[in-house]
Amino acid sequence: MAGTLRRFVVLIAVLAAGCADEPRLAQVSAQLPPPSGQARLFVYRTFDLGQSLEWVPVSVNGSTIGGVGPGHVLVCYLPPGTYTIAAKSEGLWPNQTKTIAVAAGQEIYAKVGSFRQIGPTDDTGGGFLSTFVIMLEDTAAGRQDVAQLWYGPCGAPFAVPGSGKAVAPPSRSALDR
Repeated sequence: MAGTLRRFVVLIAVLAAGCADEPRLAQVSAQLPPPSGQARLFVYRTFDLGQSLEWVPVSVNGSTIGGVGPGHVLVCYLPPGTYTIAAKSEGLWPNQTKTIAVAAGQEIYAKVGSFRQIGPTDDTGGGFLSTFVIMLEDTAAGRQDVAQLWYGPCGAPFAVPGSGKAVAPPSRSALDR
């Protein structure tokens, strides 16, 4: 029991140290008003015990906009239109992606939920799959969720989980396809 508690404390310390130079959304939100005629999209993951600690690439209309890990939020600006938001996932789940119609001035809160599920058994022995699901939250709950999360701008380079390679997401115009 003491060993498990010690590992948990070390894990929390490592996660906090890795984010020490990143601002919290509450610290920069006043500097992030949506440009005239656009909507603001928040894609985020809260930190919940038992969830996957992996960073997950997130896409809008098939173009990667960045990655989110536990306790992080991406903020993107979108012109009015219809968009499909997806998180890369090893496992499958019903309604895993969300398609939304956005209007100018609207705020959309897309929470990335994660859980582990048992994968298929084959010659590799099967195992657990990290499964990520997009969940749309109402404005009040979304604002409360993201206020203390670490901020990352849409389009910032991020590391692809397990590859060690940095990816620069496409320009905003690539999302309009």
